[in-house]
Amino acid sequence: MKTEWNTEVDEHLHPTLPERLSALYHENSKLSPELARRLAAGLAVSPLEKYISSRGFRQHPHLPQVPLPEAASRDVSLTSVLRSRRSRRELSESFTLPQLSAVLQHGFGPTLVYQTEPENITQAVRAWPSAGGLYPIDVYVVAQNIDDLDPGLYHYNISTCALERLPSRAPGEILRDGFFWQEWVTTAAATILLVASFERTLAKYGDRGYRLVLLDAGHAAQNGLLVAEEQELSACAVAGFCDDALAADLDIDGVDEAVIHALILGKPPG
Repeated sequence: MKTEWNTEVDEHLHPTLPERLSALYHENSKLSPELARRLAAGLAVSPLEKYISSRGFRQHPHLPQVPLPEAASRDVSLTSVLRSRRSRRELSESFTLPQLSAVLQHGFGPTLVYQTEPENITQAVRAWPSAGGLYPIDVYVVAQNIDDLDPGLYHYNISTCALERLPSRAPGEILRDGFFWQEWVTTAAATILLVASFERTLAKYGDRGYRLVLLDAGHAAQNGLLVAEEQELSACAVAGFCDDALAADLDIDGVDEAVIHALILGKPPG
């Protein structure tokens, strides 16, 4: 039997891997002891940085507002939620606005709001670890089949605990072009889009900050998935989407501000 290799190998059968931009970035964003010391010397948080981080989220006060109701809750243990969580793709059945409120508020909303001393700046701590407490992730919802919520594109405002309705085309069209016509996504009850404002983190951490933003998205997404499971919702995390199509619908540039993760939510039919 003849063995064929998809890549070139040396005499020790070690493959010759192709050069990738990811490897170049990874190498150039490494921390060394010397670099870490230089960076640490400049990481003291100034009053200006505290002020900027306190405004680390978008707001659209001029848009129609939908106040979120009290979040639904169930008396279940974290252990049972962790053991039962699975990615599921039967998502077309509707669920309630209080359930969506639970996912948004418990998964992505503030867990503590406090005033700093002596600057008296309001800070909102959220439910996931974030480098420098900068929270570069904004949350959008493509609502298609939520009880008592008109279909549309919404931004979750953590400050007012409300959904801000953005002008948009039909949700099904957004999902069709954004997720490559995959029926299980285009018929889902709701899709949560996690949007990164990279400069919030890069301004402090430089090129390594790009890694940190992606970690933020992963931490936040897992919170959302676990709350969805607690709410008896089906959910699936997806990173395969058309970046430019979603950016166009959200009216962001897709570079400095871009969709980097998505959670698809719903219930199985029947």
